Amino acid sequence: RSNKLFKAVFSTQHAIKMTAATHSNSKNNHLCFSFSEILAQQQDEQARQDPVKVAASDGVEIAITVYEPPVVAKEQQTTSSTALVFYHGGGAHSGAGYQNLARGIAKNFGTTVYLPDLRGHGASGGPRGDAPSKEQVWRDVDTVLGFVADHMKQNQKQNKQTSKIFLGGHSSGGGLVVNYSTAKEEAGSKTETPSLVGVDGYVLVSPELGYKSGTAKPGRFDFASVNMPAFVANGIFGILGHYRAVKFRYPQEILEADEGMVAFNTVNMAKAITPESPREQMQAMGKANSENSGNDKNTEPTSGKPIGLWVGSEDELFVPEKVTDFIPKRDNDNNTGEVVPGKNHLGILVGIHERIGQWIIKQN
Repeated sequence: RSNKLFKAVFSTQHAIKMTAATHSNSKNNHLCFSFSEILAQQQDEQARQDPVKVAASDGVEIAITVYEPPVVAKEQQTTSSTALVFYHGGGAHSGAGYQNLARGIAKNFGTTVYLPDLRGHGASGGPRGDAPSKEQVWRDVDTVLGFVADHMKQNQKQNKQTSKIFLGGHSSGGGLVVNYSTAKEEAGSKTETPSLVGVDGYVLVSPELGYKSGTAKPGRFDFASVNMPAFVANGIFGILGHYRAVKFRYPQEILEADEGMVAFNTVNMAKAITPESPREQMQAMGKANSENSGNDKNTEPTSGKPIGLWVGSEDELFVPEKVTDFIPKRDNDNNTGEVVPGKNHLGILVGIHERIGQWIIKQN
């Protein structure tokens, strides 16, 4: 299926360019995304391995693909049993280019990588592109982290090493991480996120920080069209949660070649992955306690959880320096915000495992 997808992309590059030119209201006629690096990497890609399925709190199956390091990597590269949970971007799924990142981190840095598919995406169950509520999507993250914690405990019994879990995402997957990690800050939020206790840091790659972030590149061709009145109406009346308000501009050939791809997100799904107060949320993430966060409301924040953020200098959607500016700035912490030279929004997925892996090793 993956091979069909990438062959379809190769055959439709001209169509993508024409689509961008047709819809753009500016002088910018380039692609909304460049697929070239991802496509080149995929030519020698082995078949995607089968995911495991775990039941969400409402019974929907969530697919998680697990990439474990070879034994030699575990022994030589890390002193702890380390995991990275990494979420895909909008409308995509874990097999749409993210396997390169996962294999690289697992093989070269001894870290087990877990790639979940959001509900309604990829191999996960549920109506396509939809969710019962934004809180349910966040509870799904709880489910994934719970699975990972159990899996790591089994490994810990075998090697008697300390486990660490990092949570990350690319593009809108990064937005999901920001929302999930600060969900308890929302007034009246009842997300029940016990798994958050086990998160030791955050990995954000070209994160979509939302329309209020001011990070959008001037004159860009937007990857998605958004029906804002639907969000406004839902906020007032609460009846349009399942309305398909965000439509992704993937070529039809890509959607037909890979049934895991999604052409739209509903209001509920979009709200789950779109930060509303990105500056404040990023600051809150960095200030959260490294241990026992969320358990004791009277506990004062300590040194905070480390955040690693990377964005390409050639990102088609964002002004990279504006994205890295969201990293909380404090003395004596391990926060990192880097602009990666020569990389675009999707191309950054090729090779970024080196920077992420080295950063995770430093946190251990």
